[in-house]
Amino acid sequence: MKQLKPLIIASSIFFASCDKKHENPVAEKTPIALTALEKQNYEENGFPDFGYMVTPQEYRDKYADQPIFRLKTDFPTEMPEEMPKFLDIDFKKEPLKYIEAVRDYGFEGNTEDWNPFENKIRDWYHIPWLHPSVEGPAAYPPNGGTEGFHGLIKEAPLGPYQLGPGLKGVDGDYSVYAITLINDKAGYAMGKMWKDPQHPNLKTLDKRYDNGGFPTGTVFVKLLFTDAPKGTDFVDYLVNPLTWKAYITENFWKSSKRVVSDVHLLQMDISVRDPRADRSPSNPEGTGWVFGTFCYNGKLNKKNKLMNLVPVGLTWGNDPENKINKTSPYPPIKTEVNKDLKETVIFESADLPPQHLGWNGRLDGPADLNTVSCMSCHNAAQYPAVTSLVPPNAAPDGGQAPPVGGGGHEWMKWFQNIDCGTSMNQTVYSTDFSFQVAIALENFFTAKEAAEKGSFASQYKAVQVPIRRGDIAPNK
Repeated sequence: MKQLKPLIIASSIFFASCDKKHENPVAEKTPIALTALEKQNYEENGFPDFGYMVTPQEYRDKYADQPIFRLKTDFPTEMPEEMPKFLDIDFKKEPLKYIEAVRDYGFEGNTEDWNPFENKIRDWYHIPWLHPSVEGPAAYPPNGGTEGFHGLIKEAPLGPYQLGPGLKGVDGDYSVYAITLINDKAGYAMGKMWKDPQHPNLKTLDKRYDNGGFPTGTVFVKLLFTDAPKGTDFVDYLVNPLTWKAYITENFWKSSKRVVSDVHLLQMDISVRDPRADRSPSNPEGTGWVFGTFCYNGKLNKKNKLMNLVPVGLTWGNDPENKINKTSPYPPIKTEVNKDLKETVIFESADLPPQHLGWNGRLDGPADLNTVSCMSCHNAAQYPAVTSLVPPNAAPDGGQAPPVGGGGHEWMKWFQNIDCGTSMNQTVYSTDFSFQVAIALENFFTAKEAAEKGSFASQYKAVQVPIRRGDIAPNK
């Protein structure tokens, strides 16, 4: 893989965007066929709401007290002017204050069932085209599109002991599902991409094109739920759970059968396009993004169960100079904080359950691999996907020994600091650190190919890889 050279870009401190145009962008040399889908019976917004649900009759008979998920995609057509107030807080000097302010911004008006249609304070939206699932033996996640109660998508499996010593289920027994809201700034970018629902604009999030990338002030807030624990398994911090009904697969790998099951809030992730993180002569390693993670702790027993989410940490870079090959094995017993990291802050608090964190102490949540990090995975967000989500030997994770090759030249390609709106592989389009957008585009073009009953020459110009964060299904 070609090593990406850092791009030194001067930008204004408050209103910069990933909008610098490069001459002769390589992506222009990767033609992507954008002919229209055959007519589909979409509703008025142009996108299906969900892909998997009980029958309408079963819903009316058994689950009428549960919500029906509706996709919100009435994206703004003009750039929203107001910036989030938390951008007044210096994320490096006051990281805890910053992450709590982002949390409050995301919660305000959304705590009632995470439904943006009911928010009377500010506008939030969903990313379209997460409803279907790519099929086949390499599909990841398997049978993984949006379910119809809450709009949860299948994200990842949980390994034995990943959440603690009481989680003994074998590989593939437990799953993680997620729902993401995006604010008006991100919604504006999605409106540009999906202005024509049958012709998504792949240049929207790539800074080699005019105004490419998510605008500053963009906010993503993602809730992650799990069907763990079951039976005699136990996770002490998942007591007093925030529980939803969801239409999910019986387990992650082994069964495609969907059932109505309880899922419990485990984690919350936030990401912000913060102009103070932008790349510039004074900040040549800037990524333009700030990521944060929370872990649920039901032992706090807060009246508003969302407030049981405890900040884990904040990160704005990959610490590419730190190449020590070390991981915290499962089960997490004590949070091991790496004080040598310069671009990550882990919050040491008695309220925080023990965390395995990521590679050599970088930020990761309990649902994530202990061999990577939040930001290293999002480095690889692109379409078409020609770069693996994780470096070689990052999965399976959780072992006592660190990953083979960790810290080596190939491994560190995932831990470089990539500028916002820049693809890790410059022969394809950037989706600006958003894997959900990358998955949405993959879903769209897979459905398009099936509808047109044919293929295009451009599909053979690059070797695509599945968007996955773990190995193929474990041996049965």
